[in-house]
Amino acid sequence: MPNVLKKIIQQLSGRAVAAPVPPDDMSEEQRKAQTAEHWSQNQAGSDAFSADVYWLAVPAVQQRHQQKATAGSGHAHWVPYCLNTFLADRLPVPRMLSIGCGTGTLERELYKLQAFQDCDAVDIAPAALDTARAEAAALGARTLHYSLTDVERVQLPSAHYDAVWFNGSLHHIRQLEKVCANVRQALKADGWLFFNEYVGANHFAFDQAQCAAISHAFALIPPAMRRSFVQGSYGQVQNNVPLPDPQEVVKVDPSEAVRSQDILKVVEQHFQIQALNTCGGTLLQFLLHGIAGNFKADDPQAMRVLRMLFDIEDGLIESGTLNSDFVIVAATPKQSESVP
Repeated sequence: MPNVLKKIIQQLSGRAVAAPVPPDDMSEEQRKAQTAEHWSQNQAGSDAFSADVYWLAVPAVQQRHQQKATAGSGHAHWVPYCLNTFLADRLPVPRMLSIGCGTGTLERELYKLQAFQDCDAVDIAPAALDTARAEAAALGARTLHYSLTDVERVQLPSAHYDAVWFNGSLHHIRQLEKVCANVRQALKADGWLFFNEYVGANHFAFDQAQCAAISHAFALIPPAMRRSFVQGSYGQVQNNVPLPDPQEVVKVDPSEAVRSQDILKVVEQHFQIQALNTCGGTLLQFLLHGIAGNFKADDPQAMRVLRMLFDIEDGLIESGTLNSDFVIVAATPKQSESVP
């Protein structure tokens, strides 16, 4: 273990839990409306998800993430990994469901992989659904069916789906118990739940250990690789890591990581987890935010620094000092009599 990593672990040994985020005074209708508006405006491909800003848009980071997501199985991406590992002898299955589908990236991939005969997809952001429908039409994917639906407020058909997917959307669900129970009864007895999720601190209210680790690692990045690509600070060298303010997170999108730290606990009440692959991201998500564009694949020094950051994150997680904030999960529904 590198000396710098040992030093960080020693400094973090007295970790404490951050104070909870004060409850907001918005009504449920106001929260839903604000979330729908936010994700109608901030679609995939927007500035927030650009190659220069978004951490997972760095090819080397994405490659590492997928290697972890697929448990080193050799699959290039978590979606074919799930299909080939858990549904290989059944494809294409009759019907799938994608919850919180956004602009439809997941469903289009499943369509290209010939994973289903029909696929329903739901979201609460109208503009995102418009994009998803347009992209599906351009692809000729007539077996993709999109609807403006709030999964927290509808009853899904019973024993209807062969697989249900969440792709970065389960951490936006406030009523986890209700939705997980709903999804469980909507799956066939031999159905599967798959999700690719952030499961870290609610609203990114990181504890002292995680904040300190991110800040320490950020300080190790050479100034030339800390140039900002964010509007308003473009080109400026960032001296401090942009750690999120949980209260500001809630103001922007009340659903963001609303109960993320409870996901695995609630899922286990309704499902039997068959695979849980940790993907890290505990440091990298915010460590690289806004400066991702500095880490080009053709820059050997930048790639060396990136590998150093990978090692630090891996070491802190493997030592038990920090947990993995991102996971891939494959699970099967528990039978009614075995549900608490």
